[in-house]
Amino acid sequence: MSKAICSLIPLFVLAAPSQATTTLFFNPSQVATPVSSGVTSETISSNGYRFTLTRDKLFTGGTGTVIGRTVRIPWPQGIEAQAVTTPPPGGTSRPAQITIQRDDGGAFDLKAFTAHLLANTAATGASIEIMPLLDGEDAFRDPLYFLASGYYGSTFSYDETPNYWGCTALLKGYDTYKVTLFVDFAFTALTLSVPGNTCPADLNADTFVDDSDFVLFASAYDLLDCADPQMTPGCPADLTGDAMVDDSDFVVFAAAYDALLCP
Repeated sequence: MSKAICSLIPLFVLAAPSQATTTLFFNPSQVATPVSSGVTSETISSNGYRFTLTRDKLFTGGTGTVIGRTVRIPWPQGIEAQAVTTPPPGGTSRPAQITIQRDDGGAFDLKAFTAHLLANTAATGASIEIMPLLDGEDAFRDPLYFLASGYYGSTFSYDETPNYWGCTALLKGYDTYKVTLFVDFAFTALTLSVPGNTCPADLNADTFVDDSDFVLFASAYDLLDCADPQMTPGCPADLTGDAMVDDSDFVVFAAAYDALLCP
């Protein structure tokens, strides 16, 4: 089914499409909740987003005793990734990496960031590499590159503005972003956005109308009203805005089902 069909759906829908939600990190009101702890990683959650950060936890510093390395930019000043110089047995050293996802696994945009160097890269030159993923698959053959050549404490800011050194305009609509640099670095500012849903039948907001949306629609079908406690907030399956999920909603859903891409 063509993209055009999905773009026609708002003509039949009385309910307004949801608005985009933008989250600006970092500020003291944003609480970080631990999710998991690995041998050389930490995962935290805040404001609907999940961050997995590499940590050099097995570092000995030549002492013969595991002491790990200190985090220099703690939350909520930012999020720090460390190059793993001392990996677990059988492992290999690897660069610093921050992986960003939504808690619900949905797609989002990485609109802007400020990176803070925690090591010198001026002598060798360096670029932050960002690879977006969707459903576990790399979006591009090669990552996007953002210049990060400088000295300890240098900062680099990038957004959607065209820029020879890096631009975030292509970082839209993916469920995972893997951000890598060969030395320690931190994000001290980050703008993440969940686009408004201009295709109401796309119930899970992944830009497709497919079986996963049908499961959500079927679970809500024929409820008497959207105040039913089984419904998620906002009653997204009510595609006609009449506070019920019934045959009229199914007509709208069926017209969009299997659309290749929502606008």
